[in-house]
Formats: sequence, C-alpha cells, structure tokens
Amino acid sequence: MLSSVAKRGVYPLHASRLGVFRMPTEITAASDISSITNDLRSSGFKIDSYADRIYLTYKWTESTVDPQTQEELSADLYITVELVTGEVIDLIYQIKPLEFFGDPYWVRNYRQKADQNAKMIIDTVIRNSIIGDKLITHYQKFEKLSREAAIKKLEDISPLAKNPKTRTAAMPPPPSGPSVTAKPTAPSLTPPPPPALAAAGGSGGDTTISLTGSGTNYSKVDGPIDPCFRSKRQGVGTYQGIKVWGPIDPPGQLGIWGTEVTVDFDICVADGACIEACPVNVYEWLDTPGHPASEKKPFMIREKDCIFCMACENVCPPQCVKIFQKGQ
Repeated sequence: MLSSVAKRGVYPLHASRLGVFRMPTEITAASDISSITNDLRSSGFKIDSYADRIYLTYKWTESTVDPQTQEELSADLYITVELVTGEVIDLIYQIKPLEFFGDPYWVRNYRQKADQNAKMIIDTVIRNSIIGDKLITHYQKFEKLSREAAIKKLEDISPLAKNPKTRTAAMPPPPSGPSVTAKPTAPSLTPPPPPALAAAGGSGGDTTISLTGSGTNYSKVDGPIDPCFRSKRQGVGTYQGIKVWGPIDPPGQLGIWGTEVTVDFDICVADGACIEACPVNVYEWLDTPGHPASEKKPFMIREKDCIFCMACENVCPPQCVKIFQKGQ
C-alpha cells in the first residue's frame, strides 16, 4: 500500500458493504494487544478479543413517531469493526442490511450512519491506543518527519476519534524512579569500571551513560547479534550496573547491553517476545526515545536471576539476544 492508512474500498458484498483499512504497524505481542483493549475500555464500545483479533462494537438507537398512528418507534442498531493484528494491522467492518435488525423501514440514511460510526471507531482506535504511537514512530523513521509533524499527520487521519488522546511534540523523558535512575552525563568512552562494579546490576547499580543526546550515528542493523562481540567491542560504561558495549551515540546508536543476558539494542525492534518468554522476569521495558529501531528496549535489569533456559534467545524474531553462561 502506498499510503500510511489506506482505504482499500467500500464494496457491495451480498447486500452488505465492506470497508478495509490497513496500517503499516506491527502488533504481535500479547502485551500490545492487551494494551489496545485497556486503552479503549472507556470508549463506550463493546470489546471482545480472541487470539489475534479484537472486535469493537458501537450501538446506537434510531427513533421516530409514526405519522399515521402517532406510535413511538425505535430500533437498536450497531456496527462492528474487526481489528486483525500481525505484521500489519487490518481494520475491517461490514455494514449489515437494515433488514437484519427487523423491519425498521422508517430509518433514514442507515448506511451512511453505519459507515460514519465505523470510521469513528477506527479513528478512535488509531488515535487512542498504542497503534497511534507506532504510526508516529513509522512516520519519523520512514518519512523522516519531525515528531511534531508526525503527530499532526496522525491527527489528520483520525478526525472522528472520540475523546482523542493528546500527544505532545516533546519527547517522553527517560524512565525515572528508584529502579531506573540515569544521570544526565555524556556517553563515557573511558575504560569500563572494575568487574565488581559492573556486576552490581539489577538493583539500581552504577550508571555512567545516558540514553539521551543528539547523536544520529545509526544505520539499519540486521540480526543476528554478533556472538563474538565481546572480543570486538569495548565496554563504554554501565546503566544501573548493566554493562554496555560500544560504540554508542545516543539516541541513534545504543550498542549491546549485558554481560550474560545480552541484547543488541540497535537490532531490537521491541516485539516483546523475550519478555513474555522469560520464566524468571529478567527483563523489563526501558524507554529509549529517539532510537530509530524502536523507542523501548528489553532491559536485563535482573540479569543475575537468569537460569540460562535460552527461551528468550530462541524466540527473538530479529535474533538480537545472546545468552552466555557464566564462564563462557
């Protein structure tokens, strides 16, 4: 598809009409699917979720007075949008014939109203969920738009959204709090700290690098991670006690993180498979705003808890994870 959100058409289909919208965003992780349903709970739609699909139904009532009998007439109508997740997202709706709802012959402009309500659901989904965030990242990465321009484009393609979520042009700040505390220092190119300090990880250890900066030194990197990186790269510092291997030039280039549980942050696309697969919760999400591959990464904050089951390494689609057992 040439456009970012392509309307493939509304076609006659056995006395119904079908609309299909496609977006170049990937939703495959169960956590992302759950976040969509959670974000839309307050939308007023009826939401059902099955495997990789989410169904969103909007109901409305038409009413009138029969001019002959003066009887009050009403009909409860609805339209359902099916969201199909995967490497791309399809939003599909089918307008049922009016006769499906009984015999509300007096309802006027039913198809136009159903079509408008379906588009309202779609715009709300795009604007108020993680799909919108992924579209903004897509516009920035592939169309080279600024964040402000990307947000404006998102707003332009979703004018019918209910209670639209407000996004600001300012980049989200790095994580803060007791478990993630980054010092605003420039990237360090000095030799790594002593082993005892670098191994402190998992509980707010030493931090000598920053995730923010003005670096643009990044080009697309394909997996798998280089298994010999430790003999080819130098340690450039630590983040909460987790060793970081250069080169780094944040936010555009972040290097390889970890000593035993290692992830090439420049290859990682944040699909979340490693986080879901890990039985001992070694990882947690770490925001990496501005990184072209993805703006969050699986941070091995509890690296010392790894049981070397290799689950995360085996399920990673871009093959950016490498596990080294102690002594390797």
